[in-house]
Amino acid sequence: MEELMRVLWEYASEYSLDGFYDRDAQRGRDGCACAAKKNRIALEAACPPDLLRRVSALCDSLEEIRSYDMEAAFACGFHLGTSLR
Repeated sequence: MEELMRVLWEYASEYSLDGFYDRDAQRGRDGCACAAKKNRIALEAACPPDLLRRVSALCDSLEEIRSYDMEAAFACGFHLGTSLR
């Protein structure tokens, strides 16, 4: 991601993304966040330390993939929008 695009992405993700969720998406997102928190607590109580580290590493990797995908979608949408002007 080029520098200008990165600055725009960081600003949008920090200050603007929440405004683009519709009501259903916000409810769904909030429900998923709550379920993730409850499941993490349950895993921390049930898993041996080595297994918990592996599950945490898996979740971290999946989150990093999601982050790359969101950046790519942002860049794609930005370029598409500017090409339609």
